[in-house]
Amino acid sequence: KHRDGSKTGVLTYSQEHAREWQTPLVNIETAYRLLHNYQTDGKTRQIVDNLDIFIVPTVNPDGALYSFYDFAFQRKNMKRYCGVGEPNDFNARDAWGVDNNRNYTVGSLFDGYSGASTSCTSAVFAGPGELSEPESSNVHWIPQEYDNIRFAMNIHSSGNYFMWSPGAYVVPGRITLPRPSFGTEEYFFDASEDILTAIKQWRGLSVTPARTGPIADVLYSAAGNSGDMLYYDYALYAWNFEVGTSFQPAWPEAFNQMMEFSNGVIELYDVAREWTTDRRPPRSWVNQPGNGTYDGPVDITFGYSEPVDIHYTLDGSTPTTDSPMYESAGIREGGERITIDETTTIKWFSIDASGNVEMVNPRMTTIVIND
Repeated sequence: KHRDGSKTGVLTYSQEHAREWQTPLVNIETAYRLLHNYQTDGKTRQIVDNLDIFIVPTVNPDGALYSFYDFAFQRKNMKRYCGVGEPNDFNARDAWGVDNNRNYTVGSLFDGYSGASTSCTSAVFAGPGELSEPESSNVHWIPQEYDNIRFAMNIHSSGNYFMWSPGAYVVPGRITLPRPSFGTEEYFFDASEDILTAIKQWRGLSVTPARTGPIADVLYSAAGNSGDMLYYDYALYAWNFEVGTSFQPAWPEAFNQMMEFSNGVIELYDVAREWTTDRRPPRSWVNQPGNGTYDGPVDITFGYSEPVDIHYTLDGSTPTTDSPMYESAGIREGGERITIDETTTIKWFSIDASGNVEMVNPRMTTIVIND
């Protein structure tokens, strides 16, 4: 409806891996719904009128065609980097190619991250360098050219996962890319509940909590993946579907996957629309046991009305965005506990995912520790 960059952009893209045949169907079905339902469905009109929608059904077209007609298990593109002394004969072409989803600019093999290979025949061959391939360069170009894009969904198969950054880590130590702030990760989880509920409405499919979360936690390290590039380089809320339980399901199953995950994409649009129109300031507070006067150290946490980042001080000074941020206690463990062992005035304010700042800024409470 509007193509001037004035509306929040949402990007969905699929088939980075050639053999994942049903993934473009999700995008095609979604495009069909937007066009077919625009005149008769109010929610569809709200989505189309208030968002700028970008759909890339097939990132890897040459690999896809080869997978359709020659070698169904083809994962990569068709570029040959194998040289003398390597499998470079045409009869070895099934093993050629670069894994497009290991060829991006953040947390890559070339940065020392795990989950990609320098071998020209590896299924996760990263190529000779970041963005060496036109397919990955194309995906990289989209948010660079259209800086109104704030949300993205990368549609893969298989395994029924729903994931986001960080998607890569260094070994030994399993040291991931920087984790999102506590508020941002809470927003990922919160929005995911809405999206996964919409998926479940088609035929009752549940994406389990064990398969919902950061890629590096619930799956493995994928050095140089596109989701990390979109999140860290372009600050997008970038998710990843892993659709179904096989790469090439028979049509009845592919149809169901197409319909249920298109439900999820439509809900992603609604999440983005709500993010765009949200003008309501968040609320936050200090959770503390008892009445605020204690005979010894006490642990406090922050509560909040919606996912927020909280900046606070413990020295009586006015907090700013440079002040310490409230952090997570650990993956899926909620907010950290802050130990107060002397009389302390806590000042804080919160900022939600849409950038709304708490109306009372700063908020303040004093915890008294008796001598």
